[in-house]
Amino acid sequence: RPDTGSICVLGWQPQERAAEFLSQIYILPEEFHLPDLKPLQLATTHAAFYPDFSHTAYADYLATLQVPTDLRFGRMSLGQKKKAAIAFALATCTPVLLMDEPTNGLDIVSRSQFKSLLQRPEQAGRVILISTHQAHDLESVLQHIWFIDGGQLVLSASMADLSQKLRMGVALQAADLPPAADLLYQENLGAHTAWVAKADAALLASDPSPIQLELLYKALSLNQAQILAATQHAEAAA
Repeated sequence: RPDTGSICVLGWQPQERAAEFLSQIYILPEEFHLPDLKPLQLATTHAAFYPDFSHTAYADYLATLQVPTDLRFGRMSLGQKKKAAIAFALATCTPVLLMDEPTNGLDIVSRSQFKSLLQRPEQAGRVILISTHQAHDLESVLQHIWFIDGGQLVLSASMADLSQKLRMGVALQAADLPPAADLLYQENLGAHTAWVAKADAALLASDPSPIQLELLYKALSLNQAQILAATQHAEAAA
C-alpha cells in the first residue's frame, strides 16, 4: 500500500487484490518461477485465471520464439524458459501487462522475435508497461517513455514528441558536430563522437533523427537540466 497518494487501475484499487481485477492484469517479473511442466501444460493449469487467455495465440507465440514444447521447464535453458514466460504473458490478453526486463536472457534473434510479437495487431488494444535498462532493444516499439531518477519522475514524453525536439547522431570528426549552441551532450566512441542536440526544424524536415534511448539515458543522467529544458519537460514530478 502506498505511503501517500492513491492509484486506480481499470476502476479498481490494486491493493485490494480483487479477483476480478487480478484477472485483468499480468505481471512478468525479471526473476520468475515456472513449475516443472511442459509449456502447453502450463496453459492447462494456469490459463483459467485469465478469462481472455488465447490458447491459439500461446501456441503461435511459442512457435515464433522457438520454444520446444516437448520439454519440461526443468530441462530448458534460462533463455528458453524466459521465452515461454513471455509467450504466456502475451497470450493472457489482459488489458494491462507489466514486464520487468523482458529481454534479459534473450539472444539477438529472440529479442527481434519479441519485438515483432509486441507489434502484432492483437497487442494494440492493451497497455504494456516495460521496465528496462536495455533501452536499445525496444526503442523501435515504445510509444512513450518515463525516466525516473532518485525516485522521481523527471521526464514523461512520447517518442514522437522527443523526435521533434532532439537530434542524435555520431560525428566522424569535430567539424561534423552540431553548432555548439545546440549541442546538449557528447561522448567519445573511440575515434567518433556520439551527440545529442536541440532539434532544428529545417533539418528535421529533410533528415529526421530517430531517438536512441541509451544515448538519451546517458544525456539525462549527466546533463539533465539542459535535456529537460530542450524537451520542455523541465518540471520534475514527484
